[in-house]
Amino acid sequence: MTRRLPECSLIAISILLITPARAQTSVRLPAGEGKALVQKTCAKCHGLEGVLRARNSKDGWAAIVDDMVSRGAEGTDDEIELMIDYLAKNFGRDKPPLALPRINVNKATGAELSAALLISKDAGSAIVEYREKNGPFKKWQDLEKVPGVDMKKIEREKDRLDFEEK
Repeated sequence: MTRRLPECSLIAISILLITPARAQTSVRLPAGEGKALVQKTCAKCHGLEGVLRARNSKDGWAAIVDDMVSRGAEGTDDEIELMIDYLAKNFGRDKPPLALPRINVNKATGAELSAALLISKDAGSAIVEYREKNGPFKKWQDLEKVPGVDMKKIEREKDRLDFEEK
């Protein structure tokens, strides 16, 4: 029997963030059975940075995956169980969040900013457009000048931001 996993679940968006595939390359999931399946299934249309932050019980991950199943992407029952087991083992409530890579605000593309900072694609693009028009940013607070950027999200990630121009 084949079950379907979603392409764009509202719950999954908050956890997995929709981003282009090339922005996902910096994410390194822990080794283990199910890793390749999670990468293949989730990364079709979601970035994986959100997974590195998310913490859920096995039941919580099962509910998220079941919601995805109800929305349409495909996987066998065994594949779905393997993904749930992998997510619960590596991103369970008892696990500390994994360290996420730093990002250079003055060099990153809009898609890279969107994926790394869990902001919208439009906000990532707005940062790049503002930077190209007004020059490089010096500190995270400078991003407040960019229209449409949620500064609460930027502040949450401020320790991961680099501003070097080299």
